[in-house]
Amino acid sequence: MERKYLILILILFTVFAGSSTGAQVRDTDIVLSIFPQYPGPNQDVNAVLNSYVTDLDKANISWFMDNQEASTGIGKKSFSFRTGTSGVSSNLSAMIDTIDGQSVVKTINITTAGVDLLWEAYDSYTPPFYKGKALVPSQGAFKVIAIPSLTTQNGNINMNNLSYAWTKDGKLQTNSSGWGKNYFTFQNSYLDKNNEVKVVVSDITGSMNASGNIILKTANPKIIFYKNDPSLGTLWQGALNNGFTVSPDGETFVAEPYFFSPKNIDSSNLSIDWFLNGEKTQAPGRKNILAIRPEGGQSGSATIKVVINNIKTLFQSGSGQLQVNF
Repeated sequence: MERKYLILILILFTVFAGSSTGAQVRDTDIVLSIFPQYPGPNQDVNAVLNSYVTDLDKANISWFMDNQEASTGIGKKSFSFRTGTSGVSSNLSAMIDTIDGQSVVKTINITTAGVDLLWEAYDSYTPPFYKGKALVPSQGAFKVIAIPSLTTQNGNINMNNLSYAWTKDGKLQTNSSGWGKNYFTFQNSYLDKNNEVKVVVSDITGSMNASGNIILKTANPKIIFYKNDPSLGTLWQGALNNGFTVSPDGETFVAEPYFFSPKNIDSSNLSIDWFLNGEKTQAPGRKNILAIRPEGGQSGSATIKVVINNIKTLFQSGSGQLQVNF
């Protein structure tokens, strides 16, 4: 009886060993990946082969770009190349000859396309005639716009005829993604020093894809003082510095809260408090404007301070002060 079991074990071992040695390596047993996944124009790309079924380190691997051999060698599991201009398609192939004499060909078609990401502050205050870009404060809102360049023989595909998959900090934004949704808005959290936004753009067939990403950082609000002229209004062309001399008839000061949200300075969300020589004083008119007048015949100096807070946020606040002489 023991002899029969021994013979049966030997037969089974022989069968399994033979089937393992001659196992057919299927196309799906080898994975060809490229990094980045959706390369843009004139970009360096790295192609990598991986397999858990066959030993690629002992295989002879040949790489072909558009049917032209570009590289070959034992265990050459990776290959680097550079893409062409936007809309140019390239065919990348890897021929794998395994150590047991089998051959597998992996092929991928790459059509280069680019996506430019532009951002703007969705609700951030800057004064009139400000020529710079409004920045986003902590807990402020960003708007990111995707401008893709997916090209066919008929020219660029209309951006409204594409699908957009938006990701923020590694999480897919399902409600903001979809057909024709080429922009994405979100509010920064006070816990985040920066945010990474990524988008993958695809045509209707999914055969053309492009991606882009951007790192967004918040800025600290700041307060700048200007003089208000009775005839000309606020003189935005020149900010006031310490040592400004107040005329005997008095001056009117304007505190402009750059990069606070909301952009409506009269919003009840913005609290603006004025202090004169450390004592709180009231602004009888618009809350970011304060008028002062020296007492007759006196001279000296004073410290004007303003504190601005967005009462709907935790850390969106700022203060500024101005030393004046009279």
